[in-house]
Amino acid sequence: MSREDPRPETKGLSRHDAPRRASTVYHGHRDPTAPVGEECTVRVDGEPLDMRYDLLSASPSGFQWGYGGSGPAQLAVALLAHAYDEEFAAEHYQWFKRDVVSELHEDGWTLSKNEIEQFVETAEVSD
Repeated sequence: MSREDPRPETKGLSRHDAPRRASTVYHGHRDPTAPVGEECTVRVDGEPLDMRYDLLSASPSGFQWGYGGSGPAQLAVALLAHAYDEEFAAEHYQWFKRDVVSELHEDGWTLSKNEIEQFVETAEVSD
């Protein structure tokens, strides 16, 4: 009598030895020679990050970081909406802007979704 795996789609892999999926990575780049509104680009896994003007219309000139203004607010809401959901982003973008986005390196930065989750888990939200 043969003992076949009742779930052949698993090919014998357990959760522990299954291939790891690549983590989502966010990358911001500043080009000071670009036209106004195009100096800062943010990509997620190589694709442009949606500005999420449907959630917050704080910065018509786009994303910014490294300080606590309207451009960093736009970035904060977009990052949280992508990493979590719209409701979470709308509720918590101010502290994320203040504690994370305002501290990002001016010339460029990289954040993984795991790092964002760690910031959220350890945050002391005071909004």
